[in-house]
Amino acid sequence: MESATETPAVSPAGSATETLEEPSTGSAAGTLRLSLLGPVDAHRGGTPVKLGGPKPRTVLAALLLARGRVVSDTRLTALLWGDHPPATCPAQLHTYASRVRHLLGPGVAVERRRPGYLIRLPEQGVRIDLLEFQERAARGAEALTAGDPVTAAGELRRALAVWRGVALGGVCDPLADAERDRLEEERLVTLERRIDADLELGRHTALIPELIALIAADPLREGLRGQLMTALYRAGRQADALAAYRAARATLAAELGLEPSAELRRLQQALLTGHPSLLPRTARRTAGGTDGSTRAQTGGYARTQAGGSVRTAAQTGTSAQAGTKAPPTPKLVPPTARPTPHPSPPPGPPRAATDPLRPAELLPAPADFTGRDQEVIRLGTALTGGRPRRPGQAVHVVTGMPGIGKTAVALQAAHRVKRSYPDGQIHLDLRGSGPDPLDPADALGELLRLVGVPAHRVPAALDDRARAWRTRTADSRLLLVLDDAADERRVRPLLPVTDGCAVLITSRSGLYALEGVSRTVLAPLPPRDARTLFGRLAGPSRTDSEPAAAAAVVDACAGLPLALRIAGAKIAARPHWPLSRYADRLTDPGRTLAELVVADLSLRDRLTEAYGRLGPAARRALRFQSALGPHPVDPGMAAGPLGLGAEEADELLADLAAAHWAEVVRRPGGHAYRLHPLVRLFAHGMLAAEEGTVPSVLPVRASWERTRTDDTA
Repeated sequence: MESATETPAVSPAGSATETLEEPSTGSAAGTLRLSLLGPVDAHRGGTPVKLGGPKPRTVLAALLLARGRVVSDTRLTALLWGDHPPATCPAQLHTYASRVRHLLGPGVAVERRRPGYLIRLPEQGVRIDLLEFQERAARGAEALTAGDPVTAAGELRRALAVWRGVALGGVCDPLADAERDRLEEERLVTLERRIDADLELGRHTALIPELIALIAADPLREGLRGQLMTALYRAGRQADALAAYRAARATLAAELGLEPSAELRRLQQALLTGHPSLLPRTARRTAGGTDGSTRAQTGGYARTQAGGSVRTAAQTGTSAQAGTKAPPTPKLVPPTARPTPHPSPPPGPPRAATDPLRPAELLPAPADFTGRDQEVIRLGTALTGGRPRRPGQAVHVVTGMPGIGKTAVALQAAHRVKRSYPDGQIHLDLRGSGPDPLDPADALGELLRLVGVPAHRVPAALDDRARAWRTRTADSRLLLVLDDAADERRVRPLLPVTDGCAVLITSRSGLYALEGVSRTVLAPLPPRDARTLFGRLAGPSRTDSEPAAAAAVVDACAGLPLALRIAGAKIAARPHWPLSRYADRLTDPGRTLAELVVADLSLRDRLTEAYGRLGPAARRALRFQSALGPHPVDPGMAAGPLGLGAEEADELLADLAAAHWAEVVRRPGGHAYRLHPLVRLFAHGMLAAEEGTVPSVLPVRASWERTRTDDTA
């Protein structure tokens, strides 16, 4: 039995068997075609451009994916060499950028723009397959929303035909790991929309084998499961449609420990009741419904009728075609077991008419991540709802001093739980520690584009963008990692309001003014984990052969992961150096910070960035505290040299502790503040640079003693 009329069949390649428009080859003389959706390559005038090996292809792909924005040296280095860049990487980067510019020929500019590179392409004569795909996919999605499935199916089919294989073929692994999942997600979303269009056109029977094959390849994708259920129902196979739901539920439970989404459960209820929303729009109009009385469910695989008691053609015995008699409904279950028809739609909040993109934007987790087991476990439990939570409670801040490993911990936790957030995972760098933090309006614009809002439809005003973001993420299961947040003002507008979403924020500030937030404060690594991390980075043979020197290096790094990473990379890049030579240099207080530099990693630079964000009084307090040596400083000791009262000094030092420049040490009857050894070395250097002299500990202590004597006189 067919509950809707069939139109042309669908081929396994992902499109109805109609004449496909071959993507333009761009064979006009001089046309430059750049390809990312398959092997990364270039053709000019139909002739292949010899790009060379993976590294120049990686540079080209990274610059094209940035869409005219600067790609930093840090990012390019990580994409080319991962965590083990060579000492000559800046020179090699310049070589690869120059090679790309030379190979692509006239009109293409690869510019050096601090802190990295960007690519500029002429407005005419260049075609990029990714942009062609995205433009066609956007037109198809808009046509589908507008109720024009014929146009939608054609545009979406042509968009999918642009793909030539697995995206980003031939690039270095870090770039593939960072971007390939996102691009594949865009392809799958477009494929699901194309299937939606074919369902609207009544091609349900031909879609069934295609959907079965797609689900076998991606069994956790609920959108495809729902589309299969809809296609089976429309083909008169209600029992098979319900069996498909049971199979989906069993797979999700076994693999993720999750129940199906609310959308899939609503679709099952519609199947049980034979709800008219299961028919294509044309059939619903014939059966008495109107397009204006329906709303689409996520993925297009169920459409809920807002009207009252309209019954399906299968229930009334009337075909979807103008009043013709349909064959009787097969008795799929005994009549006594049939559920009572439900006159109203299954409950659930409204969703947008088109499925948003499901971004997969997480950066790779560090392969050599060491320690922090309890912190990661606690974060994972919080992110996956280990206890009931109300809206607004799924926000977690990972905080600590510069170089403590906040981003690494956040990414480690995010990757562990990402399958619990099937609507997408987003990583957004807020640039809070730099001189130009990302504006909230710009951040919202980027977030809206990542979930599928076309750029021309992103509102201009901050408040409008925030409302659009909250609406777009309503009833979603989305994981958002906001990296390097400067302050609360730049974070608040970015927070979803639904309890289905979770937000991980990294910040040097604890963001204590955010409401309903839990925090993880990272301390330096304990000695055992610090030794393990350094050994992994420097090489076990180096550390095992000189254990005393290795211990000295680890002690000098004082448990700071960034310092350990720099030291390990420096040793790995100098296999001819005895480890003791580097240990001697690193343990010289006058050289320590100068030795903690490798490639684009510099502890001094990281501390200088953060120091610049402190106010003048806080900077002065930090400088003078460094002059008091490694011992904890109580507020009374600091008050005299700072020219403040004890309470004012305590307030200032407490601000430094809240920003993780100092650690609070509790004492009987009071408290004191202690600097991390590497922070103290940095602040002592700033004291010499900004005060013009370095007071020794004794004069400062003498000043404190005089102040106390004056106060008691």
